[in-house]
Amino acid sequence: MVKITLYGGANQIGGNKVLLEDRGTRIFLDFGEPFGMAEKYFYEWLKPRDRFGLRDYFHFDLIPKIRGLYDEEWLRDTDLKYSPPEFDAIFLSHMHFDHVWHVKYADHQIPVHLGAAADVIRRSWETTGASVDFGKHRFVPFRTGSKVKVGGLEIEPIHVDHSVPGAYGFLVHTSDGCVVYTGDLRVHGPRADMTREFVSRASRERPIAMVCEGTRVTDADPREDLSEKGVEDRARKLLSTHNKLAVVSFYPKDVDRMRTFRDVAKATGRRFVVSTKVASLLGSLKGDPRIKVPDPMTDPNMLVYVRRGMTRRPKFEVPFSDELGDKRHIAGHIVDADYVSQNQDKLIFHADFSQLGELIDVKPRPGSLFIRSMSEPFEEDDVQEDVLKAWIASFRLDFHQAHASGHANMNEIFSMVRAVAPKRLIPIHTEHPELFSRCWRSVTYPQARKCIELPS
Repeated sequence: MVKITLYGGANQIGGNKVLLEDRGTRIFLDFGEPFGMAEKYFYEWLKPRDRFGLRDYFHFDLIPKIRGLYDEEWLRDTDLKYSPPEFDAIFLSHMHFDHVWHVKYADHQIPVHLGAAADVIRRSWETTGASVDFGKHRFVPFRTGSKVKVGGLEIEPIHVDHSVPGAYGFLVHTSDGCVVYTGDLRVHGPRADMTREFVSRASRERPIAMVCEGTRVTDADPREDLSEKGVEDRARKLLSTHNKLAVVSFYPKDVDRMRTFRDVAKATGRRFVVSTKVASLLGSLKGDPRIKVPDPMTDPNMLVYVRRGMTRRPKFEVPFSDELGDKRHIAGHIVDADYVSQNQDKLIFHADFSQLGELIDVKPRPGSLFIRSMSEPFEEDDVQEDVLKAWIASFRLDFHQAHASGHANMNEIFSMVRAVAPKRLIPIHTEHPELFSRCWRSVTYPQARKCIELPS
């Protein structure tokens, strides 16, 4: 009998940890951290004490105690005794932290399978992030067309469109039939054809179950239905009548958005300035022929920003000048705060939330454009949103929103479910699983850590 247990992602957005078991084979589909996981007990400087491994997490039941799952290093100071791995593999759908962040806690003897592009992002993330470590696993890349055999299971990854490269859904072939796992996906992005291919392949399997994301399954979705082309058109229109600096804020792993603002810069006679972390990621991905990414070190419409006080070379090869001069301009495609400050009307400057401090050095003129190209906050008491508003007010910036969601809307999700036509539908990554009954007759509403047996 095939069994599915949700150790994360049940009645919540994010934190997917889906255990699938069949005839002694046990695999996890994703291994992420829920949004705001520890906020009930920890805040700002009060954090879990990682020097004691998982002890604090176990105490508050933030992470489930599961025998044979965690690495010995993380159990050393806990009351859960280490035992050899009792799980066969972890499959990651894409490189967003709510799907991958807890991989570092898993026993390093458990292999981790992920898309080839996702593996490039993982390595870039570990290289440029001071505190990023996914553990000493054997990371096994796959691509669409791969068929990975683990015990009695065969896992078939198929690419989907999402807001990060290397995103996949899975067809898991079990002893009772196919189980479809969507991961996160959309049909309004630049590669909607990939999502449609996944849905078509899934429908041909006549699956016994579909574990389906539902981020935007709600009667009150605050997200605007804007495509990536819509983001480009809105940004171009805003910049066409603007003669000051344009600051744009979005997640630094959203490669589609990188291409969009590179194209906006080209169309409006500007250059798009990105951080060294972004440049490192794009440089790592440019060797993948299936992903078209701009190279900020050679693209005539892009520049790379080096922070003031950065004494070490960025962790990728760049042609630094030995003679910076009084104005501290840097050779080639590398620029600093003085250059950006003195050429504001010629630039689009990327600054995600963690980089807002660079505005102090860049000194944007009052009335400069600020485009938030990520989801609006959905909580009225969002502290980060209050901080952002304070920065925008302090610099007197002209705020605008232009974002294409990484997730399909409710009607699109329902259409996918009807097309796949599973015997059982299991909603995940959603706060409103009950709404799925509008589109399908056989819905199993998951409870966290409660086993679902297939078929019933």
